[in-house]
Formats: sequence, structure tokens, C-alpha cells
Amino acid sequence: MKKTIIILVTLYSQIIFCQEIISSKTYINTCYQGQQCFSFSNGSYLFFNRGNNEFDIVLDFGKFKIGSDTLDRWLEDLDDTKLFFKGYLNTANLLELTHHNSKAITVNGKITFNNITISHSIELTLFEIAGNGILYRDNGHDYFDRVNANLQFAFLPKEFKINKKANHLKKSISIAVYRGYVNEFKPGMESWLQIKN
Repeated sequence: MKKTIIILVTLYSQIIFCQEIISSKTYINTCYQGQQCFSFSNGSYLFFNRGNNEFDIVLDFGKFKIGSDTLDRWLEDLDDTKLFFKGYLNTANLLELTHHNSKAITVNGKITFNNITISHSIELTLFEIAGNGILYRDNGHDYFDRVNANLQFAFLPKEFKINKKANHLKKSISIAVYRGYVNEFKPGMESWLQIKN
């Protein structure tokens, strides 16, 4: 019985280790009560599914709070739900998109946020990292270690009815990811991309 438990625990830890999800540095900002408000955190996750060319972004606004009631107030209307972007790239090989080590493309897709889904586009730049460069992250996923992504998009609070919440955000909310890590989507990761109401 002990051997069986040890084997199961070992297998479970290997599955978890193999499916390590790496977050990406993300910057968000808006204007609230006449002041520029911004926050920076590892609060987003990028996924690419080579099976169907789906590119996904999951943004957790709750990770951007710094613990100060005053500075976090503008985030209160955003942090009760995650933002999901789902789009498709025209290739299963991200490195084909990196002409001279980088390629900027517009990805059309849909954003789901605050139980509302709308069509939206993001500006995505994919670039290849040399295997011996300082940005290279050798974690055993050789192909995806070589791909980084910069992206940006913005939306108006009224598009997702955020303007009707307590703080009445009105100005455009900008989101940017810098040197984002693209996680390879694998079976077992479905819960990351599920929209919970």
C-alpha cells in the first residue's frame, strides 16, 4: 500500500511539474477621478494550442492590488472576474511568424469579461530568443522557451458594463504584456481557460 501511495504521489508531482504555468509581466492603466492610475504585476497568462492554433490570454485583475485601499480603489470594479481573450493565429509554428526575429500581427478574437463577450483585436509581437541569451528560460520546453510575446489592447469600461459598478470607471483601460511567456496548452489545462460566472 505504501508503495502504491508513493508511486501515485510521484506521478502526480511529475504531472504538476510538467504543466507548470508561467505568468507574464503585465501593465494596466486608466484615468480615475482625474488621476492616472496604473499597476504592474505578473497577473496574466498566455497560452498557445498548436493543435488548433488558438491563442489565449487570461488576465487576473485581483493580482494587481498592492494592499492600499486608496491606491487599489480603481481596481475594485475589475477584480471580481477574470478577462479572457481567445483568438486564432494562422500557423501552428510561432517561430514562422518571427521574421528577422520578430513579427507584429493583429489577432482578431473575442474578449469575455464581466459575463459579456465582444469581438476585439489585439496587437501581438512575437519574437525569438537565442538559446544562449539572457532572456532564454531553460525549463525543458525548448520550443516555447524560444518564443516571447509583447502585446497590447485597450477597452472602454462601458463595453463590459464596468461603468455601472461602484467606482464608475469611464476612461479607456489599457493593458500591455512585455516579454510574455507563451505557455504550450496541454491536456489538463482546460480549467485555466474556463470562464466562471
